[in-house]
Amino acid sequence: MEFRLDRGQTTPERSPRTSHSDGKPIDQSLIAICGIGLRLPGGIRNTGDFWDLLVNGKDARGPVPSTRYNIDGFNDDLGGKDGIKTRHGYFLDEDLSTIDTSFFSMSRREVENCDPQQRQLLEVVKECLDDAGEVNYRDQLVGCYVGTFGEDWLHITSKEPLYQGGFGMIATGNGDLMLANRISYEYDLKGPR
Repeated sequence: MEFRLDRGQTTPERSPRTSHSDGKPIDQSLIAICGIGLRLPGGIRNTGDFWDLLVNGKDARGPVPSTRYNIDGFNDDLGGKDGIKTRHGYFLDEDLSTIDTSFFSMSRREVENCDPQQRQLLEVVKECLDDAGEVNYRDQLVGCYVGTFGEDWLHITSKEPLYQGGFGMIATGNGDLMLANRISYEYDLKGPR
């Protein structure tokens, strides 16, 4: 490991290693993907379908599913405001209300009130670990990092007057800040998150 001090810098900056201990150069462009689990629009659930999408320049765009909302009920034919002109998008085409609960420790109430994004991520992580052939991950120093966008479920449930989830359920079941924490808890990962 090297440290360098550039002009005007008051603290040393760590430089990445450029060679192995035997003096051979390290190829900085190499990366290893050990396992993949995914859910993408267009029914893509495995690497073969994903590769086909990329190589053949396919588009996973599809019409707004009728299970999401009635697109025809939001047009602006009558001159109303807030009409939705977009009739297509990138949607997951599976039932987000289901989860295989046999592998996880969540109570029935947690599962019923938990953001579908969180439930689905738990399944995808399991598929990724299985794809990598990882079996001894529990109680290991494994980091978990999750990037997410949108808190649709939180917004929907907060507007539902009959929602009985309670504050604790909102914090643990709906906040995007809990995604990496839920995974680490369910899979007993001891690294950073």
